[in-house]
Amino acid sequence: MTVEERGWALPAPGLVWERGHTPFAARFGDIYYSREGGLAESRHVFLDGNALPQAWQNRERFCVAELGFGTGLNFLSTWELWRRTCPPGARLHYIAVEGFPLTREELGECLAPWDELKTLGRALLSAYPEPQRGFHRVFPAVDPGERGAVSLTLLFGDAKEMLGQLEADVDAWFLDGFAPDKNPDMWSAEIFAEMARLSASGATVATYSAAGDVRRGLDAAGFDVTRAPGFGTKREMLRARSRENVVRTTSLQPWFARAPQEPSRGHAAIVGAGLAGAHAAAALARRGWSTTIIDRHPGVAAEASGSPRAVMAPRLTAAPAFDGRFYAAAWRYALADLETPSQDFEHARVGSLQMAVGEDAGRFADMVSTAALPNSFLTHVDAEEASDIAGLSLSHGGLFFPQGGWLQPRGLCAALSRHSEMLLGVEVASLAHAGGRWRIFDAQSRVVAEADAVVLANALGMMRLPEAAALPLAGRRGQVTLAPTTAGASALRTVLLYGGFLTPAYHGLHAIGATFDHVGTDRMDMDVRAEDHVRNLESLARVVPGLFAPSPDLGGFAGVRCTSPDHMPMVGPLPERGVYMEDFANLRHGHPWARYPNARYQHGLYVMTALGARGVVAAPLAAELLACQITGEPWPLERDLVTALHPARFLVRELKRRDI
Repeated sequence: MTVEERGWALPAPGLVWERGHTPFAARFGDIYYSREGGLAESRHVFLDGNALPQAWQNRERFCVAELGFGTGLNFLSTWELWRRTCPPGARLHYIAVEGFPLTREELGECLAPWDELKTLGRALLSAYPEPQRGFHRVFPAVDPGERGAVSLTLLFGDAKEMLGQLEADVDAWFLDGFAPDKNPDMWSAEIFAEMARLSASGATVATYSAAGDVRRGLDAAGFDVTRAPGFGTKREMLRARSRENVVRTTSLQPWFARAPQEPSRGHAAIVGAGLAGAHAAAALARRGWSTTIIDRHPGVAAEASGSPRAVMAPRLTAAPAFDGRFYAAAWRYALADLETPSQDFEHARVGSLQMAVGEDAGRFADMVSTAALPNSFLTHVDAEEASDIAGLSLSHGGLFFPQGGWLQPRGLCAALSRHSEMLLGVEVASLAHAGGRWRIFDAQSRVVAEADAVVLANALGMMRLPEAAALPLAGRRGQVTLAPTTAGASALRTVLLYGGFLTPAYHGLHAIGATFDHVGTDRMDMDVRAEDHVRNLESLARVVPGLFAPSPDLGGFAGVRCTSPDHMPMVGPLPERGVYMEDFANLRHGHPWARYPNARYQHGLYVMTALGARGVVAAPLAAELLACQITGEPWPLERDLVTALHPARFLVRELKRRDI
């Protein structure tokens, strides 16, 4: 099935070339940039029009938002200026909305004329995602040391819908959609209202258009508008600034309100040295935070994250539900994150083949038609094609993720933690907040660390702390079997998924897993059991018989995963339960939002947990979201997905279900 046949496919702009090698969008009957010089136009209209670089001097963080990413030329001109003039250690967030994105190949062709931007252009093309609906955060960088200094968040889809899902504080706006008479939806009153909602104090606006409707629309939304000389043969353009007395509206429900922002660069204590904690520490370290990872074990990834193999594959759904949307976005982000050259750990991108066992065949076909992944990320294969991919004779087809595979989580955690102070073998027994700082105590009541923010990433262990004891977490014991390769199994070329999983041989061993048994939250049963090896082998034999037999040479690993009632991670600020339940006691009555105060949180206390069996996929994007929540940066996900991950969501459900 082609991308165009899928319901979520994005429409193409119809790129053609006019005289002078000027890119032209046939769908809109308009050019992408001026025939008199696209780069000079970008600098005059958008950079000078927003008083850049002066506006970002003495700023640790600056946010630009563009309506109409187009060829990416405005982004490259902004990035080039930022690299030359930004304050040391500052971060640029560039957000761009595009409903008709170009392909990577088309983008490259459009940017080819600009020799002075060639290096940056290659970096953009390397990071540029395949057009798919939704939010895409990438980190274009000329060298690995720059990763994170500039983030590009592409919002692919309808402008009104995408802006309506965005949470950010925008300092400068580039209005660069096709001309208002060619593309009126990009210049509507609803778009201007969303701009006003998202604008930081004193935000500026620049656009090549001087149309009266644009001027009046910006004025009505709360911007003071002035005319300025246009570029080339265009006599005028518009500049604007948000009025200081305009009250910003919000699209966030008060029970999911943003937490107070922490310092731009502070110190964070992360409790837990597994996948959640290591990713959270790395995301904050990229922002210049100092981090201390605290764990009760003497080494990293000593519990569920210490599995000898973790499978790389998304968890998709047939219907466009929150969990399917999150894991599709997390999959895209995780694949890009694994490309970071500095992350040196054992892994193999051999692909992952999810076999259609039982009733899965019809469901998998629905997944292909509804999942937010393109053909290069996901293909539907029959049994013959699956056999060719796997190198084994298979009786089932399924879904093939060519960029999947396996990795060694402990090595990944060690690589991610390398910039953090490590306090290992330290049990966190209690927390105390005073004077705007957190103090972390061990079992002997000694202060082991102080921090501006604390991230609880220690899975079920956080339930021993009063601040997190009420979270509805559950434990699932999982055992992985390590089996010496056999004549039949040695030909396996890809990871097989069938409810369990089987990895290709590595150092002569296959990983077969994993059990998924309910256990109490106070049980950390990590003993390897012979009967669970039998269960793993039997589960595999029902799908691919004859590969392995019970053997005394079997090794293994067992750990307890942490899950939530809806199988979604919990990421975000931790509410003050008593105050929260009191403030929103009448939630079941459906009163207007204005009747409620904003949610109150345990200041500077956050959780990242319940990653379940897909931790290696979920953790990178969850950590990026968490870091943005802590620092007040633009969110990398749609707002409805962020609230679907919010730790308070179960309190909201409880309040709505209460008897009247």
